[in-house]
Amino acid sequence: MDRLQTLRKQKQFWKSVKRMLDKDAPMHTEEGMQYARVLTKLVLIELEIEQIEKEKAAR
Repeated sequence: MDRLQTLRKQKQFWKSVKRMLDKDAPMHTEEGMQYARVLTKLVLIELEIEQIEKEKAAR
């Protein structure tokens, strides 16, 4: 499986985790921190997907 497919699967997984968490949880709570970590992972995955797609388009 290539890296792009792996990243897309990870993105879907973390999106499902995000839906289960409370987006209104205060940051000083454990759930608030978990939500922030999930958002961070999603952003990093999305950036890597964009980078790979740009590289493919440049070829």
